Amino acid sequence: MAIPSGNKILKKHEVILAVGIILMAFGLILFFAGRWELKQEGFLGKPAPEIEFELEPGVSNSLSKQQGSVVLLNFWASWCAPCIEEMPSLKMLEDHFKSQGFVLLAFNIEGDAHETLDGKLEKSQLPGNLVFNFPKEQLKPYSVDAIPISILINKRGKIHRVYQGPRNWMKLEVLREIETLIKE
Repeated sequence: MAIPSGNKILKKHEVILAVGIILMAFGLILFFAGRWELKQEGFLGKPAPEIEFELEPGVSNSLSKQQGSVVLLNFWASWCAPCIEEMPSLKMLEDHFKSQGFVLLAFNIEGDAHETLDGKLEKSQLPGNLVFNFPKEQLKPYSVDAIPISILINKRGKIHRVYQGPRNWMKLEVLREIETLIKE
């Protein structure tokens, strides 16, 4: 049996093959989307794993020292174009909530020097807390397997939301969500 398609007649086995490929692609999308949802669900409401870091050389700091503030962890790299593109938006978010009990910590997963950003963005477009110096093995509990990834932590140090991929951090729903956490 043949099925007419424009100027070409498709044979039954070609149609079955095309439908099979489409179904397989759809299944893979559902499989990987489901895996991410399961991974994210495992994080929500749990205490954020500790990270020790230095914002200034020789001055140790840690995620646990931020408890009492709403914290947004952002994991990025200087070679990641979407990461660099969202930096000005992260800076605006940081400025918007700076005096309200909000802390943004942007961890460079490659540990590149700050100089690797030269020529990519003006300093005024970068968040204040860019973290380059921290033990990379501390990322393991966060399952950072794609960047950018951002994790919103409430005042009690528990993971509230995981954001995969770049975004406009000044969107109203994001601002309201952070504002709600600050008021808790």
